[in-house]
Amino acid sequence: MEITVTQEALRQLNAMNHAKDKDTFIRINGELVGGCGMTVDYALWWDERGVNDLEVVVEKHTFLIDKATIEYIGAEKLTIDYRQQQGFRLVSPHQIVAYGLALKERWG
Repeated sequence: MEITVTQEALRQLNAMNHAKDKDTFIRINGELVGGCGMTVDYALWWDERGVNDLEVVVEKHTFLIDKATIEYIGAEKLTIDYRQQQGFRLVSPHQIVAYGLALKERWG
């Protein structure tokens, strides 16, 4: 998985990262939700490494992503963008995967 982070998203992450520990990473997570009409709910949160995580470093930020989430995205490339009115966006070469995301504490 190749992850690109836009300048707008980097500025936002850099501003947020000042309060975080060096050993805290950003997880990109996709989870199947719903009943008959299954959909994928995406989230970004501060997390720790997992045994089976793929780690991708962009600038000084380490992103964690698991195999299931990569399959849900359905592409080998992902761009993380930030828009003031929309929050973080996940964009593949084929579509906007998710928007309106905030980087949160995992259990908060």
